This record gives sequence, C-alpha cells and structure tokens, in this order.
Amino acid sequence: MLRVVSAALRGVAARATSTNVTSFIGSKCNLIFNSTQYRNFGALSTAVQKWTAIGPAQHKTLLNYAVTENRLALPKEPINVPVRTLIKYSMLRGKRKTVRTVLKRFYRLHWGIWIRTKAGRKKHLWQKSYARKKRLREHVFCNATQCTMLDKMVSNYWRRRHYYVDDPYEPYHDREEFIFTRKKPLP
Repeated sequence: MLRVVSAALRGVAARATSTNVTSFIGSKCNLIFNSTQYRNFGALSTAVQKWTAIGPAQHKTLLNYAVTENRLALPKEPINVPVRTLIKYSMLRGKRKTVRTVLKRFYRLHWGIWIRTKAGRKKHLWQKSYARKKRLREHVFCNATQCTMLDKMVSNYWRRRHYYVDDPYEPYHDREEFIFTRKKPLP
C-alpha cells in the first residue's frame, strides 16, 4: 500500500509544472483515502486526508516579483507520537499505582537491581540446541536506566525488602563483593 502511495506522489511531483496540479493531487488523494479507509489504515488515512489541503504557494523574491509554486502543504498540527508513561493514579488517595505487568516480567533484588529472564525462552524449543536452551534459562540484569524506570513504575511496597520461605534468590539479595554495599567485614 505504501508503494502505491509513494508511486502516486512521485507521479505528482513529475507533473508539478502544470497549473492544475492541485486538482490532480486532490483527486489522487481522495482515491487513495477511499481505498485505505476500508482497510483499517488509520494513520495512513489521516495523513492522506491532510494531503487534500494542497494549494499554490506564493512568495516574493528579492525584486518583489511574486512567484507561484505548487507544493504539498505541511500538516498544521504536529503529529502526536504516543509515549509510554506512568499515568495511573488511585482514585482514593491520588497516589501512583503499581504497573502489574512489571511484577510479572521482572524481579527486584534488595540492592536495587532488577532482573529478568531472556526473551524467547519458551518458544521453538524443538529447534534450539541444549546449550542455547541452557543459556535462555539464565537471568540477566537490567541496566541503570531501566532499573530507574521500573522503580518509578512500582510502589514503595515493592521497593522494600521482602522475605519469602525457600526463596531461590536469597543468596543474590546481598551484594558482598561491592565495597559500598558490603555488610560483612573482610577476613
């Protein structure tokens, strides 16, 4: 579909010298808009709809001679890019709520780092070698930027230390090899 649109625009650019370009572009854009409207091309159809506002542009040169050019008009409002930010607040107290998918996919160790499993660890296991399946079962650390973002996405309850019976992550909650987080003195 995008090839059709780009081919139509290239054809329009080749005919840019004629005076009836605006009617030609408008008719082509209406055809494209009507065909994309029924195929669920939402973003493309809105862009094509904005292309119909095309007209001759006049500007003056240094000698105050008016020059008329036919060019595509830019959209008047900026294109909104969706951003994933934390916007959930409780209705009762107005505090931030925990994003539940973070708790499903990540785990926070007590010293502040978040860990996760590798992607694709359960998919297409029949075609993966034993060594690759073993590597996929390992956990990896998130980087500092991701840890800061995940800390913002959970409440204080999930940032403090929890004690579980037979916790498999218990040896990893303390970071004894690092000088600033060490609790036991050196021998």
